[in-house]
Amino acid sequence: MKNLLTPLRIALLSALALAAAPAAHAQINVNINPPSWGPAVPQGQQYYYIPETQGFYDVPARQYVVQREGKWIRTGSLSGYNPTNFHPVVVDYVGAQPWSRYDEYRARYPRGGNPSNGALPPGQAKKLGYPANPSNGGLPPGQAKKMNGGHGNGHGKGKH
Repeated sequence: MKNLLTPLRIALLSALALAAAPAAHAQINVNINPPSWGPAVPQGQQYYYIPETQGFYDVPARQYVVQREGKWIRTGSLSGYNPTNFHPVVVDYVGAQPWSRYDEYRARYPRGGNPSNGALPPGQAKKLGYPANPSNGGLPPGQAKKMNGGHGNGHGKGKH
C-alpha cells in the first residue's frame, strides 16, 4: 500500500504545481514574404493595388484579385502581364473585399505602362477595338473626334 501512496502523492503534487504555475503565452509572428516584384509589406497590411491591372494582389494568399466580366475574382496568375513591370502600392486595407475602395485607389494611383494602350496587356487594345498604333494618344475610337471639335478622320463605325 505504501508503494501506491508514493506515486499518488507525486502525481498530486505535480498536478498542484502545474495548476499554480503561470500560464505560458505563445506568440507567433508570421513573416509574409512579398513576391520578388513587390515592395515589403508592413505588418498588418495585406494587399497591393496594381495600377497596371487595375486590381489587387493578396500577399498572404499569393493571389491576384481582378475584375473579369464585371465580377471580382481571385487567381494565382495573370496571362498577358509581366509582374516585373508592375508598380504595386501597399494599400491600407485588410479583409476579403479590397475592391470596396477600388475607386479611391484608382484615382490616387493612375495606370502607368504603355501610353498607347492605357497599360492594357498585349493584345487587349485590339480586342477592345482600340487602334493598334493610335495617333490620338490611345483614346478609344470616337473620343478624338469629340475632343477635336467634332471633326474626326472619317474612320468611324457609321455607314460607308
